[in-house]
Amino acid sequence: MRKGVYRYEPNSLKIKILNNFTGQQKQQIFKRDQNKCVICGKVREDGVELHVDHIKPQSLGGEAIVENGQTLCATHNFRKKNLGQTETGKKMFIRLYELSKKKGDRELKGFCADILRVYEGHDINSHIKWQVDGSRDAK
Repeated sequence: MRKGVYRYEPNSLKIKILNNFTGQQKQQIFKRDQNKCVICGKVREDGVELHVDHIKPQSLGGEAIVENGQTLCATHNFRKKNLGQTETGKKMFIRLYELSKKKGDRELKGFCADILRVYEGHDINSHIKWQVDGSRDAK
């Protein structure tokens, strides 16, 4: 088997220009949102860091305009940014849970149920539902 030759082609990369909010836009957004996280309501005095977040992410074409901005605490901003990864993970554990149930693998089924309960306990991706089969895995 022949090995391929790889070469770097700098012109083949697409460069996305991402627009960040200006300082003035950030101040407008903070003021509009009363300097608190729009999800949990925490303010800087609660010891949280506040961020101006793109509601529609820049990577999906979201613009840096005041109407597309929102105030989030660092925790909720982090969760929002990682939503796609956590959704994928939760769906994977649901599929693995169902497969282990079908195969009769109680140990794997219990492990998956434990992981899925962690998702629920932290209210992560609660829009993705899973059913416990009524055995010892029931809540």
